[in-house]
Amino acid sequence: IPLMKRNSLFWIPVQFIQFGYIEESLQIPFLAVCGLVWTFIISLFAGNAKKSYSDAEDDAALDNTNKITMEDIEEIENVIIRSASYKKVEEDFEEK
Repeated sequence: IPLMKRNSLFWIPVQFIQFGYIEESLQIPFLAVCGLVWTFIISLFAGNAKKSYSDAEDDAALDNTNKITMEDIEEIENVIIRSASYKKVEEDFEEK
């Protein structure tokens, strides 16, 4: 189940219970406990995803397409330099 759908399936009933059945003075502790439970649920799913992802990583380790090359680094540097020089031109123009 995608995270947003899982999020809705958890928090909408929690909010319904909170506003419908929990007295006002206990709503914050109730939400704190629910937040802890939600964190636990996400951690469980992240652990399961990590296990299945590590299998995919083993396959990807055999493939060299995931490596960053010097050409990639140089291209990133050029983009940063062009961006910085563009901002400098803008600042000079705004000062005049």
